[in-house]
Parts: sequence; C-alpha cells; structure tokens
Amino acid sequence: MAITTKATSNFSFKKLADALDDVLDGYFADSYEDLAQSARDTIISGKGLKALSKGTKELRKKGFYGKNKKLPTNDMRPLHHTGKLLRSIKATKKGVSMVGYAKHHLEEHEIVENAWTKKFTPNLKFLIVPPRNPFFTKSDNLKPGFKKEADKRMKRLIRNINKVWRTSQK
Repeated sequence: MAITTKATSNFSFKKLADALDDVLDGYFADSYEDLAQSARDTIISGKGLKALSKGTKELRKKGFYGKNKKLPTNDMRPLHHTGKLLRSIKATKKGVSMVGYAKHHLEEHEIVENAWTKKFTPNLKFLIVPPRNPFFTKSDNLKPGFKKEADKRMKRLIRNINKVWRTSQK
C-alpha cells in the first residue's frame, strides 16, 4: 500500500535569495545610523570618554585651536571643542564617516613636535595621548547606546525577511 503526501509552503527560499542583498543593506544601514547616533550621543554627554587634561582645559579657555585660530570656550566635554567632529559623524552605505582628524582620537597617539606645539605647548612633546573613542568602550565593546538598539534592528531584519520570502499559499 502506497501513501501519498502533499506539502504546501508559504515561503520561498528563491525569493529570499533574490532579495537578500536588499534586506541586508537595510539592516546594515540601520546599524550604521545607530552606531553614528551612539557616537554623537557619547560626545554630547561626554560619558565614557577620558576627561580632558588640565593642560587641554587651559588651552580651551585661552582659545588655542588649530593653526593660529582662536576659539575660547568653557565647554570641557571631550571631543566637543568646536562641534565640527560631532557634526561630521554620518552614516553611509559602507559604514560611518567623520572628519579626517578624528583618527587621532580613535587610538592612542603621540604629540610630536611641530610649529604649533613649539609655540603653544613647548613642554608636551612626545606625550602619549590616550584614545577617546566615541564608538567603543575601553575594553573594545560597543557603547551601550548602540547595543540597546540591537533588539529593534534584529526584529526589523526578521520582519523584512518574512515579508520577502512569503508566498501566497495554493
């Protein structure tokens, strides 16, 4: 005696495979925007960033900034002197972009002697400056602001996958 079975499905792996790039692009776009927003929030609050040194605070009060520019401020939040870095953090299709000098804040670096340091900070040459990375904690974990949105991003990804691979049942 033969038993015949018939199975129907309301999803299609082919439809999912055809649309997977678009679904993942949307997921990564959400992730990059959340990462950028987390970094902006960190800079605005100043929480989780190494405090400014006494010397940097003095330079800010006096207004020393860049190449012979004066911009005095009483704002002592790290990475927040002019707001240029903060405004430059943007999500892109490939990740997060920001002004070029931001790289000096992401990793430890050494103050080297140049015309500006000779004039304004003659005693600070060869000083090692610790990182002030608005994206990662000291232990290289993502900041809490990015993590708290992870569940929402995952739910959107699952919802979008379900939209894409559903078929009408016949």
